[in-house]
Amino acid sequence: MLSELALSALTDVILASLQAFAAGLLFRPGLRTMSAAGLWAWTMTLIAAVFLVGAIDHGFFEPVDHPLHPTLMSVNRALVAVVSFLMIAVAAVRFLGPQARRVVLALGAIGNAAVVVLVFLSDNFFIVIAGYSTALLLLLVLSIAGLRRGTGSPAMIAGIVITFGASALPLVGYEGIAGLGIYATYHIALMPAVVAFYFAGRALDDDRPRPAGAPVPAPSTTTA
Repeated sequence: MLSELALSALTDVILASLQAFAAGLLFRPGLRTMSAAGLWAWTMTLIAAVFLVGAIDHGFFEPVDHPLHPTLMSVNRALVAVVSFLMIAVAAVRFLGPQARRVVLALGAIGNAAVVVLVFLSDNFFIVIAGYSTALLLLLVLSIAGLRRGTGSPAMIAGIVITFGASALPLVGYEGIAGLGIYATYHIALMPAVVAFYFAGRALDDDRPRPAGAPVPAPSTTTA
């Protein structure tokens, strides 16, 4: 029977594969890197990298207490900080005006750069949680506020809510699905969030520039 750590690594691989597949589908012709859609595609890609590094660490280095285990753990946490900044960038580009965007991006860059440094100096995972939660909350609040204007995405809201719910499982003392353990259960609980985040990325299609010479759709004159 596989150990709880092995099951965690296995489900991490499956989650990373699903995440990478979803991220790959978000890269499409005409996608602008610095648009909200482009930034979200890269966010999804970096999240896949987080899961993959976690799988490698849990599967090969952590079980034997390899000297590289602490380094891989710090690298993984640093990647989470980069993901957090990209989420802040998506929120800023999608929802904020130029002046507010610059302020939020500057604060996000400074805060997450500090997190990157701190994860190599401290084993306090709450530093990472604070940065990641702040980014998710910002994206959640602005997505909800944007629903009236048509800029918010129900899929993005669902993905964030699922992520918060899955992340709360270890904190409330839940022991996970019988035979899998808490961390494998956590990875499984995150899989619906990946699907929701994919559809959230597709909802950002309107960030793409209209091809040169393409006609602007005329308003419909059809009557019932």
